[in-house]
Amino acid sequence: MTTAEPPTQPSCAAQLVIPAAVPRPRSWLATLSCGVALLATQALAASAPQPIAVRWILPSEGLLAGLGDGLRRGYGQAMAEAMACGFHPPALQLGWLEPQDDPLVALQQAPRSELLVAPPAAALAAYGRLAEQRRLTVLLPLQRGSSLAALPQLPGSDQLWPIVPARALEADRLAQGLLAQERRRVMVVRDGSAEALALSRRFQAGFSNGRGTLIGPVDGAITVADDDNGAMAQLIRDVDWYRPDALVIITGGDGPLAHRLRRAAWPEGLLLAWVAPLVAPRPQPQLGVDPLSRGPGWAGFATRFAQRWGYRPGLVESAGYDTGLIAMLASLRVQGRPGWDLHWFNARAQPLPFCTALQQRRLGLAVRPQAASSRFDLAPGISPGADLRLQRLAASPP
Repeated sequence: MTTAEPPTQPSCAAQLVIPAAVPRPRSWLATLSCGVALLATQALAASAPQPIAVRWILPSEGLLAGLGDGLRRGYGQAMAEAMACGFHPPALQLGWLEPQDDPLVALQQAPRSELLVAPPAAALAAYGRLAEQRRLTVLLPLQRGSSLAALPQLPGSDQLWPIVPARALEADRLAQGLLAQERRRVMVVRDGSAEALALSRRFQAGFSNGRGTLIGPVDGAITVADDDNGAMAQLIRDVDWYRPDALVIITGGDGPLAHRLRRAAWPEGLLLAWVAPLVAPRPQPQLGVDPLSRGPGWAGFATRFAQRWGYRPGLVESAGYDTGLIAMLASLRVQGRPGWDLHWFNARAQPLPFCTALQQRRLGLAVRPQAASSRFDLAPGISPGADLRLQRLAASPP
């Protein structure tokens, strides 16, 4: 975390109000510890700092920096609902960290918090060391990539709690959908990223276990760079020669490779199967995966969120909301002690409405709230399960 002070220090109220864009100070000294009630209602004035219960680290720059607003709106929704049930939210401190910075070093001089919320796509080894050395529970609200595969083996993993389902489950869901349609001979094309490689291997394993077969000129997925005209032309010839039941595409849905694959001239009737949401109709039929897993609390959350903020929530907002559920429940004191270690969480319990879960937790019972983004079968070091929907689009004439 950088040590340079910003020109002005935002007040607590200004920091926690969520407009379209929020200043991202580069120092913990520029953030004030204050009640998260401000995040939910903007109705209380912070006259003095409060002890820090929850500290939330957000990325200060890069592609992930813009996710902070949606996460905090979802978190604020959970806090607003807790207050409507008669419960006081825990104090929250926001901080910003540059992606390459070590959180353990950055937080050495910071007051101890009870619960840490890590930034999206956190460096898991660093946060594992932090959790282990500070004996701190860390929530991972937007950790979905291939790094999760190694999470159980990392030091401190018994204190790192992923909140949303891993992207690997999307590859599993697509494999299941293709097999259910009796499309058992497929070609797979991917971009050159490590994430696409991990997803292609996951897809191949699940598809092969269901007695599906990957065909083509190579063993496994074909790697194509978006600017490689020769590789793209060869892929088109290979698809025409092998005539697969489907072409499975593993790349970002809005990336340059995806655009080139959509525009390509494929054999009539070829199914394009995406480990991504569908964007628009094409001359080929398409199958995709909706990345937004819906938990038992999704419908109510989506309605309440839209009424409050004026737009329908997505994965980011639901991740913030589910993070808020855990933070609120962990803050309740039972027999004089709060539950920051999450030992009270019962992944096998019947999912309860949030107010009911709060009341049961206050009585000292183990609970599991109705989450928005997953089944919420949470455990340290393991991502929750997902209920993912397939998307289908029929062929549309050009």
